[in-house]
Amino acid sequence: MRFVFLTDGAARELKIAGVKVKFQKTIAKNLSFKGKLTVLVVFALKEIGKDNLQANELQRINELLSHETKEIILHDSKLAPNWIAEIMLNTLKSKNTV
Repeated sequence: MRFVFLTDGAARELKIAGVKVKFQKTIAKNLSFKGKLTVLVVFALKEIGKDNLQANELQRINELLSHETKEIILHDSKLAPNWIAEIMLNTLKSKNTV
C-alpha cells in the first residue's frame, strides 16, 4: 500500500515507521473539495478518463454520490472538470433534487 497526500507545500517522500509516505504538490483548487466521497469520485474519474468510463463504474459512482448531500455535490461539481461535473449533477437529477 502507498500513502499519497496532496499538499500545496513542497513535494517530498518520507519514510515513517517503515512506510513510505508521498506528499504530492497540487493546486489549491484540488484541496477545496468539501465532500469525502466527491473528492474521491473526481480523482477516480480523472484517472479513468472520459473515454474509458464503463457503465458499471458510472453506476458505482452514482451509488457513492447518493451518500453525499445536494449542497456538497453542487459545491464540489464547480471544482471538477466539466465532464465530471455533468456526471455529478446528473446524479442529482436522477434523484430529482435539482
